[in-house]
Amino acid sequence: VEHMIQLERDRISDSQHADEQPFVFVDDSSVALFELACRVAKTDVPVLISGPTGAGKEIIAKVIHEASLKEAMPFVAINCAAIPASLAEDMLFGHEKGAFTGALKEKKGYFEQAHGGTLFLDEIGEMPLELQSKLLRVLQEKKITRVGGTTQKRVDVRIVAASNINLKQAVTEKKFREDLYYRLSGFKLSLLPLCQRRRDIEALSYVLIQKHSSKPFPQLKECAKAALLDYQWPGNVRELENLIQRALIMCDGKEIRQEDIIFDDDDPIHDFMNLQEKLTNPPETQVSGSGFLEGKDLLIKSLRNELEHKNIMAAMELTGNRSDAAERLGISTRTLRNKITKLRALGMEVPSAYARV
Repeated sequence: VEHMIQLERDRISDSQHADEQPFVFVDDSSVALFELACRVAKTDVPVLISGPTGAGKEIIAKVIHEASLKEAMPFVAINCAAIPASLAEDMLFGHEKGAFTGALKEKKGYFEQAHGGTLFLDEIGEMPLELQSKLLRVLQEKKITRVGGTTQKRVDVRIVAASNINLKQAVTEKKFREDLYYRLSGFKLSLLPLCQRRRDIEALSYVLIQKHSSKPFPQLKECAKAALLDYQWPGNVRELENLIQRALIMCDGKEIRQEDIIFDDDDPIHDFMNLQEKLTNPPETQVSGSGFLEGKDLLIKSLRNELEHKNIMAAMELTGNRSDAAERLGISTRTLRNKITKLRALGMEVPSAYARV
């Protein structure tokens, strides 16, 4: 498990992969999927990956590409649902100079860009039927014709497609071509939702913590781990990544507690409002009179200082320097410097690199 996590940490430490969704194969089902992906990668068989949105289908496609003989060649990913119908042919097959108004020079389409490598067709089930027939012809003949062109160009491309819908059902409903389905599904891989591969959750969390925080990396407390494992993750890995980013803002930088975990349906200021309510309407057992009011004021001031400390530290970690952090917080650099000095005087930890004048 630790080896898998370290491999992924090494991968995302490369700036080229900084914005990529991570993958971790720890759960038994994930290990089996990884081994199958590596095995099919050694062939030229087209692969169809099924799985829910946000589970990591493109990552599996990249595993196939990187484990194949085409590793050194291009990997080109297309979201078929995002291709405008009017531009589909141009984007896929390219165009010749003068093919239409504004075509001032020739342009390679996705197929030519991926020549010799892998073309990943994500959300293939959203492709219009008219375009499906043109795609089928290209897959059969391994040749494309640019828009405005008359000559065919041979393309050598490994096809990996993915869908979050049941394509066989789409075929039955006449929404997807049966012949294209069988052309794409040479080998089928199924990616389970995150809630069905729970052993991946903790490992993924630590990889995401490293991706979005600076050293030293905070640790997950047992109660926080339990909260992550109990959740159903309808948004899969993408939702987990969002949650980890929120937790890093809320935590003290050393550990992530259960109270730092904010799920999608949670209100991030709910606890703060509850505390304010308790302070405004204290139980009878608390000290009454001026003594209570003084204690209440101190509590509110302490809470505000703590929230301000968290906001400043989060801004500094996100930006890496004081001037950008100040702009993000909507204050001047001088004001930020004064606030940091005040927080340090109150005994709150501020890294020396952030506190320098």
